[in-house]
Amino acid sequence: MATSYITPQILLNHPAGLAWDVVPALTADAVTRHAQLAITCQTATSLVDGYLGQPLRAVAVTEQNPGPGMPRVAVDRNTGIATLITRQWPVIAVNAVQVSQARAFPPQWTPVPANQCRIRTPVLRPASGNPVYGPSGGSAVDIAPRYINRDYGRGGLLVSLSATSGYPHAGVTGQVDAGAESVPVDDVTGWDGWAGFILDGPATECASVTAAAATAPVQLPGAGGTVQAGPGTLTLASPLEFAHGPGAVFTAIPLAALHAAALTAAVMALEAITAIAAQSSSGMLPGGLGSLATESEMALDPFKRIM
Repeated sequence: MATSYITPQILLNHPAGLAWDVVPALTADAVTRHAQLAITCQTATSLVDGYLGQPLRAVAVTEQNPGPGMPRVAVDRNTGIATLITRQWPVIAVNAVQVSQARAFPPQWTPVPANQCRIRTPVLRPASGNPVYGPSGGSAVDIAPRYINRDYGRGGLLVSLSATSGYPHAGVTGQVDAGAESVPVDDVTGWDGWAGFILDGPATECASVTAAAATAPVQLPGAGGTVQAGPGTLTLASPLEFAHGPGAVFTAIPLAALHAAALTAAVMALEAITAIAAQSSSGMLPGGLGSLATESEMALDPFKRIM
């Protein structure tokens, strides 16, 4: 199972309007409490993705659309440059573009060279290697002239775009000592060239990734080659300052979105676990649920799918 955006330890360290040690009940033991919090974290992750209409974490996807002259595949009449519009954003890497005549069954793919593809609006990342702190980027990929044309008429081509979109996010899967220059994780998707936080309580630190290697790279359709996705190892730009154990979260998701995920978990817990109602007599204001939900939605709105 992929690491949720927040974990039980993150919730316990996060001020979100309630004391998590009463979940699911005041009498619950540590094992039961951890299991309930883990379910809460996974559910909050699903709710966040549902609200955004797409995964917040980095995912490698392949879309196939007809063109040109169709909603997601267009060709500029003046420059001949083709534009592909993806269903998810922000696009952080183009893994492969292939073209076939639409009438060919099965498709007969012709690859577009990697240097003939470009992300029109890349994510703004600090040159210093610091993490990204807010949403940016776009969903358009431009293709050099000639590769996608009108020779076969409107919709006469089938265009396959394999891209990575979203923000890299993973969980540490093994013990890592201070001074280590690599980290085993459960998902290396999109990490190459990114920086993020290893969220681990007082041992939290920032780290930059120079290479991502999957244990079993994912095979793309046709002649698209492979993409580094799934469990594997991240190579770091500099040694770690602290040791980290399995379960620590390594994420490039902007902190505002993680905060929203924690608030979503708090709202869900307060609505569903009746034992928490006892906290109403100890300082929780009426209407607090609505306030938390609104704050969560406001933090997530800039990350929503916009097409």
